[in-house]
Order: sequence, then C-alpha cells, then structure tokens
Amino acid sequence: MDLNIKKLGPNRYFLDIRRRHPDGGEGRIREKFNGTLDGARERYIALRRELLERQSLRCRFETFTDLLRFYEERLGGFSEGDKYLAEKLIRDLGDVPLPAFPARLEAWITHVRKHPSKKTGRVLKNGSINRHLAFIRAAFNKAIHSELLEKNPISKARFPRLKEIPRDTVLSPQTLQTLFNVMAIHAPHLVPITRYALQIPCRKSELVNMRREDLNLFKNVIRVRNGTTKNDRGYDKPISPDMQPYFRSIPTDCPWLFHRVVKGKYLPLGDFGNAWSACLRLAGIPDFHFHDTRHIAATDLLNRGVPDRVVMQIAGWTSDMLKRYYHKSAASVVDLAKYFPGVRTLTADTSESEGQKEAIG
Repeated sequence: MDLNIKKLGPNRYFLDIRRRHPDGGEGRIREKFNGTLDGARERYIALRRELLERQSLRCRFETFTDLLRFYEERLGGFSEGDKYLAEKLIRDLGDVPLPAFPARLEAWITHVRKHPSKKTGRVLKNGSINRHLAFIRAAFNKAIHSELLEKNPISKARFPRLKEIPRDTVLSPQTLQTLFNVMAIHAPHLVPITRYALQIPCRKSELVNMRREDLNLFKNVIRVRNGTTKNDRGYDKPISPDMQPYFRSIPTDCPWLFHRVVKGKYLPLGDFGNAWSACLRLAGIPDFHFHDTRHIAATDLLNRGVPDRVVMQIAGWTSDMLKRYYHKSAASVVDLAKYFPGVRTLTADTSESEGQKEAIG
C-alpha cells in the first residue's frame, strides 16, 4: 500500500489520505503530523481505517429511514415526542432516497397542508410542519457533524419557517362544568390535573411527572426541578387555595401528585390522551387540547392583574428580562402570596430551619 506522506521538515510530515467512494465520490483526510517517520506511517494507516469506516457508514444512507436510524443511534434513543415524529416521517417519507428527499419533502408539505390526515381528520398546521422540519434538519446536521454528509439539503432558504398562528381556544364556564361532570363519571383521575392546569400554566409533561417529594405544603408550592423542563430550568408552581385540600389528601404511600389507581396500585397518569379525547367527545367539545389549558391559565392570571414577569416565572417562559431576573438574589423573589392567598414564598430573610418545616401529604 502506497502511503502519501510528505516530509515538511525535521520530524514533521504531511499525511494525505484519499479513497474513492463506491458512489463515485472521493473521501479525503489531510493532517500534519509531528514525530518520527514510523509514527507518521502508523498515523496514516489509522486515518485510512477511519476514512473506510466513514465511507462504510455513508453507504448506509440509502433512504431517509437510514438517516433517522443513525440519528436515533447517535442520540442514544428518541424522546417520546421525537419517536412520534420519526414514526410519522418514516411512514410518509422513509423509503425516499436521500438525493431525492428535498423534492419529495416539498411535495409532502404541500400535501399535508391541503389534505386531512386519515387518522385525525385534520390537515397539518404550520406549527406542526415547523417541528417536523426542525427534526429533519437536526438529523441531517448530526450526519454532517459526523462527517458522513457534506451539506444539509434542508436549508432555511429552501424550507423557511412557516408563520404560526397561536391557538385561541376559550371555553365558557358552562362548557367547563359539563366537561368536569363528564370526567367525574368516566375519568375521575383527570379532574385534579385539569383543575390545576386551568389555574396554573403548566406543560402536560411537568404535571404527569410531579412527585411527592416535589410538594411543599409549608410554602404551598410544587417544585419543577432543574433538568426536567423544556429549558432545563427549575421553578416553583404555586398551589391555589381551592387545590390545597386535594394535595393534602394524597395518600402517604402514593409517590405521584396526579395519579390513578389500578388494581390497588398508584400509577402515574402517563399519556392520558385517549381518556381526554373520550371526555371531550362525551361533553360535546370538538376542539380542545390539554395544552390549551396553559394558555387559558396564563391569560386568566394576566386579566386578574398578575404582572407579566410573575406569569412568566410561574409558566417557565424565558426572555432576556427573565434571564436577568434569574441572576438576582433570593431576596428579590416575587412574593406570590400577593397574588395567590395562602401561598408563602420564602426569601433570603427566612431562616433555614423555618424553610425546612415541610408538610407533605
């Protein structure tokens, strides 16, 4: 095997490794090496082996499914949300060869914006399409960073972000009461989580993962811990007075704040989409997502005069102002008791022993 090694000076060499790719392209690695000639030869062979492995991996990318499987492998597995996106994309576009993928993706976007899904009966909205595009672009970027692809064909110039119109869903008190009446009969385990979500803006994932150790009835807050939120920042969720009896009544051997009982065992709610949809159908509510409760709760707080920064703190939304706020001292924490009677927010002036007096359950 000929080694393309050039001597640049005393103990300095230039290694130039090339190998033609089976698809007609050429792979290449160039590197400067400091050391002996024998060391340069060993390094050359190691780099050539690395180039062979890259080209072997690149041969795996015959279809879009191959790319997604590689992406999943490098991430160490998909989250639940990413699994849903991946499964849908594989069903619709998985067999498309990568060279033809951008054109097929454009056609797919045009189709899903006009034709309702057989499963949901609805067309795909701009926000959902944007999430699909971001996921696809990330998969290509992962292959590029691994030096298995040269460029990302899903450019922002060719696939710009589509304009999103936020949902504006409002339910009358009568409709909400009907929904709660249906839940009390058919899904009583959804009543507490829905009541809480309509008062305090939360993400569904935050609520179903709330555990007993996150509850602090002395301060009347629930801690959403660092690393468990969308932006990885933790924050406290206040407990409104009408929800305090529920949290105090949670059985001592139940580890979950929102739970269901199956065969005498306490289980987390998990993805309660089927039960939620059934209750909406029985209540005669055609289009209401659980995530809509987050917008309703935030709007209600603002209408009651709660300052923007407090709502953002409770909801976990971030901005430049909020980033600066997180760096302030503990003494500047907003007093939630001013807006939620019965909620006590500890400040730097509160003694440590007092702050440890927690009543849980």
